[in-house]
Amino acid sequence: MSKYGLEQIALSAYKMMFRQAPDFCKQEQTFYGWLVFLASPKGKVVVKFSREVGRLAKEIEGLERLRKALPCKVPQVFFFGREEGHEYLMLEWVEGIPGHQLPDTPAATKAFSHSFIDVMLNLHEYTSASGFEVAQQHYESDFAPAYDHWMEPVYRYVMSEVSPFSPSLKSALHDIWQHRHVTLSGISSTPSLTHDDCHIGNVMFDATTFQVSAILDPCDVGYKHRELDIFHLDDVRPELELSTLYRQAVELPDGFELRRAFFSLWDDAKHSRNMGWYDEAWLQKKVDVFRAIEL
Repeated sequence: MSKYGLEQIALSAYKMMFRQAPDFCKQEQTFYGWLVFLASPKGKVVVKFSREVGRLAKEIEGLERLRKALPCKVPQVFFFGREEGHEYLMLEWVEGIPGHQLPDTPAATKAFSHSFIDVMLNLHEYTSASGFEVAQQHYESDFAPAYDHWMEPVYRYVMSEVSPFSPSLKSALHDIWQHRHVTLSGISSTPSLTHDDCHIGNVMFDATTFQVSAILDPCDVGYKHRELDIFHLDDVRPELELSTLYRQAVELPDGFELRRAFFSLWDDAKHSRNMGWYDEAWLQKKVDVFRAIEL
């Protein structure tokens, strides 16, 4: 649908919620979809659309789980709608500045970094005695079979005739996948509640204190493994070295750098399956990084 069409759906939803048109309307495109920011004296909301079918229903559940676990703000879902074939969420407009806009000053980076890592450490303290969550009320006691459950559909997509992956990348990813249990053998066996896309582009901070004010846009929230969050920490503004700061608080088993490269590569493969995104050079670079560490 066109940008105009999505905006009209958002405006209609706002009028239904507040019985008047907004005074302010701004649309932004994101990797996974579109956001429409709407405001009037009666209320400020964000209407979110996703390109991936079924994504928003998962986000509702994820936000609710994070809201119960995190000490900072997590946006409230006002309602879930569907119009003209497009699903959307109407979300609370949370105050703050996007994390990627953090000023490059010692005071700002120190305050934000320590605040954010504290939030993530708090989240990862939530664990499950049942094991790693692979489906509703279904758990695996070991990480490797759980990871297979989450990611084998992605592997099958990459290897399929319809995927955009080149023969050379398919060959490389096939070999990496076949040796996955060796790569993952050193990982700890303790599950943690995870956000699943926790780079600072999904964080808001307070303009005065630079402390985290809100966490946004989770992916597949569940009892997975803290390393599936940690590898995302340096995705945006890597110079902050957030993963290093996290590892100063929690010692990870040997082999983390290889596992991080592995998780990052297969996460991008998941984006390709979910969104149709494909960047040969980018993915080859991820393979090369993995191979360099593996040696």
